[in-house]
Amino acid sequence: MKPHPRPNVDRARKLVAISLAALMTATSASGQTDSETIRRLQEENAALKRRLAEVERNTTTTTTTATPAPGTAPAATTGPAPRTTTGPSLTTDEGVLTLSAFEVKTEKDYGYLKTNAATATRIGMEIQHVPMNISVMSEDFIRDTGIESITDVMRFTSSGSPDSRFAMRRPANEATPQGNFTMRGFTINALMRNSVFRYTSYNLDNVERVEIVKGPAAVFFGQGYPGGVINYITKKPSLSKIPSTFEYSVDNNRGDRVRVDHNVVLNDRAAFRVVGAWSDLTGDQAFEFRKNFNITPSLTVLPFANGKVKLNLELEHLRESFNESDFAWIMPDQWFADYANPPASLIAVAPVAVRNAANPAEAYRARIFNSLGNWNNDRRAAAGDPTLPLYTRAPRRGAYYTNASGQRIYDESFNWSNRGNRVMNELTTVQATLDASPFEWLDARYTFTKEDADFDNYEALLYPNADGRTFNAINGGNTSGYYRNSDHHQLDLVFKVEAFGVKNKFLTGGVYNKYVQQYNGNAANTTPLYWQVPGYNYGGPGQPQIPGGLHEGWNVPSNQVILDRAGNVMTPAQVYTQYDPGIHVQPTSDKVFPLDRNLLDGYKPDLEAWYVNWQAQLLDDRLTLLAGYRKETSKATGQHLVANFPWFIPPPNATFNQGQFPPNVYNYSPSYAGDPENFETNSGDSWMAGLSYDITKDISVYATFSKTFKLNSGIAGGYDRLNIDNLIQSALNHGGGSFNYLGQNVTSIAQFKQIMASRGADAELDNEEGSNIEVGVKTALWDSKVVSTFSLFRGERKNQKLDDSNAQANAQEPFNSSTTLFAPGTLGYNTRNFRWRSLGVVNEIEGAEFDIVWSPIRNYQAVINGAWLWKAETTDDPRYARGTAFANMYFGSRIENVPEYRLNLVNRYTFTETMVRGLSLGLNMRYSSETVISRSFDFNPQRGGLMAGDFVVFDANISYPWKVFGYQFSTALRVFNIADKEYLEGNYVPSEGRNWILSTTLTF
Repeated sequence: MKPHPRPNVDRARKLVAISLAALMTATSASGQTDSETIRRLQEENAALKRRLAEVERNTTTTTTTATPAPGTAPAATTGPAPRTTTGPSLTTDEGVLTLSAFEVKTEKDYGYLKTNAATATRIGMEIQHVPMNISVMSEDFIRDTGIESITDVMRFTSSGSPDSRFAMRRPANEATPQGNFTMRGFTINALMRNSVFRYTSYNLDNVERVEIVKGPAAVFFGQGYPGGVINYITKKPSLSKIPSTFEYSVDNNRGDRVRVDHNVVLNDRAAFRVVGAWSDLTGDQAFEFRKNFNITPSLTVLPFANGKVKLNLELEHLRESFNESDFAWIMPDQWFADYANPPASLIAVAPVAVRNAANPAEAYRARIFNSLGNWNNDRRAAAGDPTLPLYTRAPRRGAYYTNASGQRIYDESFNWSNRGNRVMNELTTVQATLDASPFEWLDARYTFTKEDADFDNYEALLYPNADGRTFNAINGGNTSGYYRNSDHHQLDLVFKVEAFGVKNKFLTGGVYNKYVQQYNGNAANTTPLYWQVPGYNYGGPGQPQIPGGLHEGWNVPSNQVILDRAGNVMTPAQVYTQYDPGIHVQPTSDKVFPLDRNLLDGYKPDLEAWYVNWQAQLLDDRLTLLAGYRKETSKATGQHLVANFPWFIPPPNATFNQGQFPPNVYNYSPSYAGDPENFETNSGDSWMAGLSYDITKDISVYATFSKTFKLNSGIAGGYDRLNIDNLIQSALNHGGGSFNYLGQNVTSIAQFKQIMASRGADAELDNEEGSNIEVGVKTALWDSKVVSTFSLFRGERKNQKLDDSNAQANAQEPFNSSTTLFAPGTLGYNTRNFRWRSLGVVNEIEGAEFDIVWSPIRNYQAVINGAWLWKAETTDDPRYARGTAFANMYFGSRIENVPEYRLNLVNRYTFTETMVRGLSLGLNMRYSSETVISRSFDFNPQRGGLMAGDFVVFDANISYPWKVFGYQFSTALRVFNIADKEYLEGNYVPSEGRNWILSTTLTF
C-alpha cells in the first residue's frame, strides 16, 4: 500500500498539452483570429488546468488497489466509445470538465456551425438528435450578414418572411403577433431572450447566438402560434481570458456606432463581462434617425471549487429612439386626374347632394379632396364591379408633389412618417440564473427575470390630398404608450436515470409570471391640440372662433401665421391638413399630440405553468425518444385603470360597485371592466412527441408531432353580463314596454335573454389551437463538413378569436349603433353593445424546408437554406359566406406574406496564403417568390392588385486584419442591396436601398 498518482493525472496533463497546442495553432495559423474558436479553446484550456490542479492535489491519496507489475498493461476498456454530447459532463474524458445540463457548448462548433441548442428542449442537446427542425445563427453569421433586427433574422431564416414596417409598429400585448412577419406561414409571438418572453426592443448588440425552432415549442415556452420560436442567447462572462473588442462603424447615411465587448477574469471562479453599444444614425429619407444606447454588464461566479454550482447575474439597460419612413407612393394617378377634371360617370354615382349642387364638379372635388376611399367607391359603382383593386402600381420610396415653380416632381427622400414621429423605447432587464449539479443524477436551474419595458411613440402619416399639392400631415395622428413590468420565475429539474440499457432524462419545471401591462388610452377625441401652431392667436378674417381663455399666451404671437400659395392665412388645422411641401416647412406631429394622458388602462394577470419532458437514448444511443406536456393557467384580476392620477384610480373590481365608483366619474366602461374575461381563470395545454434514429453515425431521420394553443376567453356575444338587464330595460322603456328585434316582438328581459342564448351569444370561447406534424433527415457528413436538416411538415392553426364585423353591423345586430331602439342619451344609444366573435377560422400550411452549413475546408463556410410552401390557405372562415365575390377572392388566395419559394445563400472565404493572407470575402443572396399583401379588394391578388416579394437581393462583405504597434485590427466593409433594388417584404413599403457600413475593430 503506497501513494501513487492516479491515471487521471497523466490523462489531464496530456489534455492540457493538447488544448494548449490547439490554442497556439488557432491563433497563429491563418493570420486572422477566429474569435469564437479562440474563446472556446481558451475556456477549455483553463478548465482543464483547473481540473489538473485538483487532480494533482489528490495524487498522494492511498488506495487498496495493488500496483501493477512492471510491464503489465492496464486493463482494456470494452464497449463502444461514448457519444460526444452535452449533458452533465463532456465525454471527451472522465471528470475533465463539468458542464450544466443546460449548456450548449461543444468542441465541434466554429464559425457559422453550431451543433447544439437548448431552445427546443430547454436542455442542451445535439441538434442532430432533436426530432425538430432547429437552426442557429452564430455570432460570426450575425456579424457577416449585418443582422440588426428581428426583420433581418427572418430574412435569413429558411421558411421566414420579414416585414419591413415592423420597426414603427406598436408592440400591443403578449398574445398578439408583432408585425406581419411569418415563419412556416404563421405569424410569430414567441420572441424570447434567454428563453424568457421579450416584450419589445430585440437588441442584438449583446447577442451571442440566435436559436430558431421551426414549428411549435410551446411545451417549454408557452402559448403561441405554430410557426415557431425565436430565442436570443446573450453573451456571458468567460472564466478564461478571451479577446476584448472595440468596434467603430460609419455608414453612407452619415452615422456613427460604437460597440464594446470586454471580459475580465477576476479569479479562477469568477468573471465579469460588459457589452455595450452607442449609435447615432441617419437614414435614406428626410428626418429619419436612429439613436441607441445599451449596456449589459454580467457576472459569473462559481461559489465552490468543484464547479457544481454556477451563478450568473445580468443587467441590460437600453434606450433608443428612431423615426423610419412608414409608407410608400402607391397612389393611383387617376385619383389626381379625376380631381382636376371630375368625370360625369363619377358625379352620376355620387350622393344626391353632390349631383344637385350648383356646381357639381366643385362639389365632387370637395367629396374626394381628402378621401381616396370616396373616389374608389364611386369608381367601383360606376364600373358596376366592387372587386376592382385600388392599388396596382409598383410603389416607390419617395413621393410626388408640386414644387414652388408649379412643376410636378418626384422627391426620393420624402419621409411619409411625420418629422415629429418617433418611437421611444426604454428597457431594463435584470436576470439571475443559478445552475446546480448536486448529484450525478440531478441538475437544476432557477431563473429570475425582471423586466421593465416602456414603449412610447408619436405616430402620424403624411397622406396626399387629391389636388396634387398638399398633404394631410397628421393622418391617423396620435400617440401611444405601452408599459409592461414583469416578474418571471422559472425552475427546471433534470433527473438522469439509466436502466436496462436506456439512458433517461426527465425534465420537469414550472413558471410563475406576474406582470402589469398598461397603455395610454386613446386621446383622439381631444386632439390634435393647436395651441402652439402659428395662426392660433390670429384674429383676422376667416379665423375660427378660439375657445374663450385660450386665445392669449401659449407663446404664439398674433402675427405668426402661415400662408397658402394664394397668400391666404391658414388656420392651425389647415397648417397640418393642407401642408404644401413645395412651399411650407413640414409641421411636426409632437406639437399637437400629447404624449402623457390622463387615461392609463391595463390588466394584471398571473400566469402559472408546469411541464414535464422525457428524453431517452437506447440501442447504443442510436435511437432518441422525446415527449413532453405543458399545462398553463392565466388568472385575470379585472381592469387596472388610472382615470386621472392621483385623484381617480378605480379598483380592478369597480364595475361591481358602481354606486361608489360611478363610471361617468371614474371614466371606465362597465361593458369592458365587467366582461367575464377580465376576471376569469383560463387554462390550456400543449404536448409533443418525437423520435430520432441514426441510420449511420452521420445520418439520422426523425419524426415529430407537436400541439400548441393560445388562450381565448369571454363569450361569443361579448356583451356586459353585469349590465345586460339594464340595457334590455332601456330598450323596453323607449318602446313603451316592447320592441322589435329581428322580427320578434320582445316584451321582457327574460325573453330577450332566451333569444340571445339561442343565437349563441352566451357560448364560451374555446382556446385557439395549433399543430405541426413533421418528418425529416439530418446529416453531419464527413466530419461535420456538411451539417444539414431536410424536413417535410404540415401546420394548422384554428379557433382564432376574431371580431365578426358582419355580425356586429347594425343590419345584423340591431342593438349595435342603434338610434331607434334606445332614447338619445340613455343606456345603449348609438354604441356597440354586442361584440360578436368568431372562432371557426382554419389556416393550413404544407411544405418542405432545408438548412445546410457547408464547410469543405477550414477557411470556407457557406449557409444555404430555403423552403417550398406549396399550400398556404384558409380552409374555413364562418364570417364569409361561400360563393360571394369576397369569399372567392379570400379563400382562393394564399395567406398574407407567405412566399411559395424561399432561398438564401451566405458564404465566406478567407485567404490563408500569399500577400492577402487573412483577407475574407463574402457574397450573400436572398430570393423570395411573390407574396400576397392583403386579401382585400383594395389589394385584390386575383385582379392584378399590388403584390410583394418576387425579388433577388445581393449583399457583400470584405474584411482584412492588420496590425499597428502590436495591436490587432480588422476592417470590414459590408454593402447591402448591391443593385439598389426596390422590393417589398410583407407589405407595400419598399425595403432599404443600397447602403454600406465600414467598421474597424480593435482586438486586445
